[in-house]
Amino acid sequence: MPGLSTITVALLCVLITIDIAAQGPLDGYLKGKGVLDLAPSISFNSAKSIAGAGGQTFDVGYKGSLLGLFAEYGLSERIDVVGTAAYVFTSSQSGLQDGGLFLKYRPVYTQLAGAGRLGLLVASGLGFPLADYEPTSSGALGQRAVILPARLILQWETPIGLFFNLTGGYNWRFDRLREQDVAAVRKERPDYQPTQPADFSTVLFKLGFPSARFYLDTWLEWQHTHGGNDYVPGIPDLPQAFGVSFTQIGGTVYYSETGKSGFYLSSGYILGGRNVSRILRLTAGMVFKF
Repeated sequence: MPGLSTITVALLCVLITIDIAAQGPLDGYLKGKGVLDLAPSISFNSAKSIAGAGGQTFDVGYKGSLLGLFAEYGLSERIDVVGTAAYVFTSSQSGLQDGGLFLKYRPVYTQLAGAGRLGLLVASGLGFPLADYEPTSSGALGQRAVILPARLILQWETPIGLFFNLTGGYNWRFDRLREQDVAAVRKERPDYQPTQPADFSTVLFKLGFPSARFYLDTWLEWQHTHGGNDYVPGIPDLPQAFGVSFTQIGGTVYYSETGKSGFYLSSGYILGGRNVSRILRLTAGMVFKF
């Protein structure tokens, strides 16, 4: 039966999965036909509390790390394919977590008279577990979530180099609670009425400045889940069924000496929300261009 540590790790892994499948890979740029980017990274995650429903705060901490791999390849001048993978380290378990495969398509990229360029992109794909891990065990690596995201991306690239990105999305959850997990909860909570994983929506605003050797951005992201269960300490439940909402801020700094390969630092912080750990994430990574 899922305990407090399981739920804490699961709440963290919700955000890891979301971050990989949402604001990270699906940006407003395309690589160009035949161009490949590979970006390995390591992230250090920590949280001192969980934001519950109705503004409640629970003093439950977490520390862990994650190895990530991002790849993006230009199939044409208008279409890129994106792949992600994550390996999670927790205090009690380590292993492959979730990954994803996505397509980005830019039907509109137009020159504005004296005002830069405006691009419109659409993107979708599938996020899925990379291993048959147990989502309800102590120190669980994740939720085994299967997510189909749809994104509409609007990006304005100004004449001075700044860009403004507005991305809206909806995410369908296709994973379902397993009967044996529901039965395990009902042994301790006979009146338990399971709620299947709920779909969620996202909005991202990003401001950035790219150049030949460096790149800077800062962003603000909202996620809202309508429905789902709420985390209550001491009450048996399945983390997979929690409805997660949050506000997250973050930024990225990238530098390349040659313009071909470089390194980056990024961070993100969960300001608050519903059923979510207030995570501080620090990431360091490399980008290799081929």
